Amino acid sequence: MKKTFFLCLAVFLGSVGLAHAACTVEEAQTKAQAFQQAIVTAAQKDPQKYQQAMTAMQKDLPALQSASDMDALCKFYDDWTKKLK
Repeated sequence: MKKTFFLCLAVFLGSVGLAHAACTVEEAQTKAQAFQQAIVTAAQKDPQKYQQAMTAMQKDLPALQSASDMDALCKFYDDWTKKLK
């Protein structure tokens, strides 16, 4: 859980300087916080569902880590926050 959390945080921090995108840094920060809360809640409520989601989510992380698209980052947070709820 911690490893995935820190990977997601690294993706976010690596993209902070890209304020020119349609999704602003402030929006991305808000979405990141909601995503982090969803991770914690999912881990507490249903560890098996959490683990399945984390395994599936890791396929998305490499592309986001190498991309400089704030819109893609915001979409990632939105999609996974929804899936974890």
